[in-house]
Amino acid sequence: MYAIHTQCDVPLLLAQRLAHDWTLDTAVTEYLRVCARAGISEAKLSPQQLSMFETGRSTPSSTNLDRLCRLYATRPDRLGFGSDYSTSADDGPTPAPAFRIGRRPRETTAPPGRTTHRRDILRGLLAGAGVAISGAVLDVLADARHSMTDTLESASVGENTLDQLERTAVEYGYAYQVSPPATLLAESVQDFLDTHALLERRQSADVRIRLCRVAAQLAGTAGIALVALGEHREARAWFRTAQVAAEETGDRALRAWLYAREAVIPFYYGTPQAALALAERARVVAGKTNCATAAWAPSLEARSLARMGRGADAAAAMQLSQAAFARLGDDQIGDTAYGYTERQLRWHEGSMYTVLGDTRRAQLALDAAWNLYAPTEHLDRALIAFDQATCLLRVGEVTMACRQAELILGAVPPQHLTGIVISRCGDLISVVPQRAARQPAVRQLRELVTATGRPELTQ
Repeated sequence: MYAIHTQCDVPLLLAQRLAHDWTLDTAVTEYLRVCARAGISEAKLSPQQLSMFETGRSTPSSTNLDRLCRLYATRPDRLGFGSDYSTSADDGPTPAPAFRIGRRPRETTAPPGRTTHRRDILRGLLAGAGVAISGAVLDVLADARHSMTDTLESASVGENTLDQLERTAVEYGYAYQVSPPATLLAESVQDFLDTHALLERRQSADVRIRLCRVAAQLAGTAGIALVALGEHREARAWFRTAQVAAEETGDRALRAWLYAREAVIPFYYGTPQAALALAERARVVAGKTNCATAAWAPSLEARSLARMGRGADAAAAMQLSQAAFARLGDDQIGDTAYGYTERQLRWHEGSMYTVLGDTRRAQLALDAAWNLYAPTEHLDRALIAFDQATCLLRVGEVTMACRQAELILGAVPPQHLTGIVISRCGDLISVVPQRAARQPAVRQLRELVTATGRPELTQ
């Protein structure tokens, strides 16, 4: 491996793969197999990502670096990341890495002396026509080919890379319900950084638009994960970044979706007035576009208006949402990533009726929504269950409501027991009637919430 690194002047990570005689596809297959054997079920890596790591155009995260070390049964400095400061000489010296974290890749243009050497080797091939090609000649051929590939790729992004990024962005949209928010955040930001690196290059107009759309979706995914984790200030910043990227695409549906997603922040962590303003903006941006947000935004308005005590206006906004929902195509109402599904509509109806005190309609809608969600979709099911518990409070069943809240907290897997879940439970406690605040069930739930706390983002 070190001979390949020094003689062919290639980065250590690339030298490791070449030493195994693996193609990019083979290396990725082995990577996923090694991760599976280690019990890492969420591992993913594309040939394009690996190529970018190998050539220094992108830097692997600490998680990916650890898994690459597993793949090649080695340590980070032998893949070109970091340095070995140990005093033991048992393993021999470690060559200096070809590139370091945080630095741009080396220039692909060869120095004059090296170019002359290459030409001499190729002239020798001409002089000895008919003889077997030597290893040195093969190295020169590979080096020339890689140099040209790097030069061409630095000016444009391949269709396969674009397709992969677009598929990945959509997959995150589907994963947010079942993937732990911290995992979703880490992985989406890694792909966001890769997309950023591609946008730093000169791109054609259509490629830039596609990359900006991916960047907006990935930044939106990061914002969604941060909302779930309770990091609402940072979430706002990511939604702002997403809007900047979305503006370059001219996609009104995407911009409207981002505003609606951002409206969730003040809905749970701020004021209903602020949530209403963002929901209205989402509806206005959607305009006459037949997109999912045209139905989702009015339902957000309805829930916010209900919290403001404007029952008639809330009902009118929900009717607008239902009418827009009826106009959506099957692809939009079946899309859990960027669409608006029946289960969401039923939940939002139930949430509105819960706040308005119409517990009969609320329970019917909430029960319908609950039955449409899969057991693995932990976040929305937990939020629906808190609305159901609030309905119990509305009819005076304080003890039952508190017991249900305890069951919710116990049923949510630890990695999904995030800030928004704890915050919603706190909201439930805050609406317990003053006369019942000293009941044992209320006190026990309050102590449980205090003991559970809000998980730190770094955990």
